[in-house]
Amino acid sequence: MKFRMGNREKKVFGGIITILLIAGLHLLVFSRKAKEFTRILEDFNKSKSDYETVVKQAKNPSEVVKLEKENEQFKTEFKKLVKQLNIHLPGYYLDGNEDSIRQRREELIINIEKLITMAQDLKNTKLSFLEEKGWNIPLELPEDIQKRPERLWDVISQINGINQILEVIDNPTVKQQKIVQYGELLKEIGMDEPKIDSLKKFGRYLPLINRLCHYRLIIKEKPKDIKMTDQEIKNLLRIEYPDDNLFKLNRQLYSLNDLIKLADENKIEEITEVTLNDFVEIKGPPKKPEEGAEPTPAPQEAPPMGMFDEFAMMGGGPEGMAFGGRGGYARKQKKADKPPENFLGHGTPILLHFTGSNLNTTNFLYAMSHIPRTYELDSLIISTIKDREGVEDVYAWINVIALVDGVIVDLDSIWKEEEKKSDTKPTPGG
Repeated sequence: MKFRMGNREKKVFGGIITILLIAGLHLLVFSRKAKEFTRILEDFNKSKSDYETVVKQAKNPSEVVKLEKENEQFKTEFKKLVKQLNIHLPGYYLDGNEDSIRQRREELIINIEKLITMAQDLKNTKLSFLEEKGWNIPLELPEDIQKRPERLWDVISQINGINQILEVIDNPTVKQQKIVQYGELLKEIGMDEPKIDSLKKFGRYLPLINRLCHYRLIIKEKPKDIKMTDQEIKNLLRIEYPDDNLFKLNRQLYSLNDLIKLADENKIEEITEVTLNDFVEIKGPPKKPEEGAEPTPAPQEAPPMGMFDEFAMMGGGPEGMAFGGRGGYARKQKKADKPPENFLGHGTPILLHFTGSNLNTTNFLYAMSHIPRTYELDSLIISTIKDREGVEDVYAWINVIALVDGVIVDLDSIWKEEEKKSDTKPTPGG
């Protein structure tokens, strides 16, 4: 008799795949919880054995039902785990249609708004990194513009006129003059472009974040009779979105807000510097050579560093000061390099420079390392502050896992697809 797999059996098989993903995530993120992983692995092996026995023979419906219930429990656990770890990739990151891109950009604005609002509402922690010597986030329009609100839209109108000229002009001398005028007018409404561009030292997309903060203030003052659309105003302010990288940037900002909230809960005094480092690829441990195989010669390169020491050194720590990481296998890949064979996912590293008492600093670092999030505390520099007994100055390099290879689809779509399959009538002989 020709064997066919029915809907129940298909669901069981799908559950096995789910179990595999759960096991992988537990291994990656909760490596310290060896007992919990062992339990998951044992459950997987048992389910696999039961699947091979029950589904192939398909003679005991009660066992199939039992396995279905177990797999539903695994699905629930898997979805809960992905939500806790914040590695779910929403559906609007999976395609490039206009509505999806709009949602990505809206999420960026929401994350920035939360950061600014939280800075004003925190009880214990001062966010001086947002001030002039740091990200230089504007909280209000220039004083001269506030005194003469009508001047704001006179300037915007003049900028629009210059922009239209720049699109058609060929004379290089006149063009350069108009570009200078453009910059002077932007400066009048608070946007000093050389200063904004210099913010790249705190992260590739800090100029974009700063421009969006200026846009936020300007659009709040937009009169109803202004015919320009919001997008046209963004274009005049030279706002360009990195649509392909917005998921990682949004994950970075979301996690920064989360870390700031955690710092306030643990009474950290002040966060003086934050750098949103470039994205990195996370690699798993190298495979052990097979028994009897000749060892691979070590490459001629610098001594190995900690898991994220390479980007940490780019992050602006004190010059000449050494630091140590717990060790690991992430490296910033050169463009010419091939993707690593043991690739696990992408990380969005953040540098936090903060001050706090010995006790509060310890509590903050402990909480950061033990909450159900994918925060990898890799390297630390801890120094005492002169004339401030018991207060510490800390540089912490934190990696936030943005994507785990394998969890790169919209989970809700997976479950909906399975529901559709379960509603389908079984085929003859199934």
